[in-house]
Amino acid sequence: MHQRIERFGFYYGFPVFFMTTKDRATGADDLTPLSSSWTLGNTMVIGIGQGNKGFQNLEEGAEATFSVPDDTLYEQLKRIEKTTGVQEPAGVKKELGYTYCPDKFAAAGLTRLPGETVRTVRVAECPIHIETVVESITPKDWFAVVVCRITAIFVSDELLRDGRIDTAKWRPLIYKFKEYTTTGARIGLNFGFSEY
Repeated sequence: MHQRIERFGFYYGFPVFFMTTKDRATGADDLTPLSSSWTLGNTMVIGIGQGNKGFQNLEEGAEATFSVPDDTLYEQLKRIEKTTGVQEPAGVKKELGYTYCPDKFAAAGLTRLPGETVRTVRVAECPIHIETVVESITPKDWFAVVVCRITAIFVSDELLRDGRIDTAKWRPLIYKFKEYTTTGARIGLNFGFSEY
């Protein structure tokens, strides 16, 4: 038996990532924690609230880098979870008590690493970095769907074996129904599995 439920925000399980963008006017780096994304081929699609600095930077033509943390970076994420790069938070962010933070890298204790194919920085502590250029932005109600083209992918040596990702070592930080978790033991492999 199943019951129909009504809820706002159906986050059934997505990897957390840090999006970095650059303010075109000031050159300042913005760090935005997000969790709604998917990739296919060289395309990455994200969902992002329209009321944050990262989205404003994207609208103004910024590139985006996505640094994917593992489960060891939970505390760093929590330090900036309710911060924003917008000086005067409005709407839901104001109601939820978000505070302005001009340097989320410092607040989280994270390190900038220069981008190679884009002007945005990477988060050095994250095992996976995805550099992208924005192809389209589609506004929805309070959020937008952003389609990006991947220009480069970087993976920590600690996750690689003979140039392939050792998936048994990869423990992404996952946001699931408003709780943070990670992966468990492997239960099987897809027929097309080609990593380690």
